[in-house]
Amino acid sequence: MLQSKEFPAKREVLPQMLTEITGEVKKHFTDDKWINRIKVCAEEILVNIIDYSGSEKIYISCNFLEDEQILRFEFVDEGELYNPLEEVPEVDIEAEPDERPVGGLGIFLYTTIMDKLEYNCADGRNHLLAYKKLV
Repeated sequence: MLQSKEFPAKREVLPQMLTEITGEVKKHFTDDKWINRIKVCAEEILVNIIDYSGSEKIYISCNFLEDEQILRFEFVDEGELYNPLEEVPEVDIEAEPDERPVGGLGIFLYTTIMDKLEYNCADGRNHLLAYKKLV
């Protein structure tokens, strides 16, 4: 269980954050396909926080909800309040890359791969929760 570990909101720390998350995922998932998909989701969420929130810190936690067989991730930052789930853009994944509008693919990825996402603001912090059922 990864309990609210604090990281600097910097790109150079991203590999360390992903290593921590992947370590937790591997405790519950054995299928490399799902491990990699969850890692991609986490990376997209973290890059958006690092690049756009203005936060100096990111807090990450990962808990296994045994009764429901769900892995729950929480990403917390102290940056500008922003709900990424408010306006999820439609993405035409069949379109050629140069014909797609810039942005929105990351949000599309994690809203598609994860089973449930929630956002809330508490104590002036952004809280993004992502849930994945064991498959």
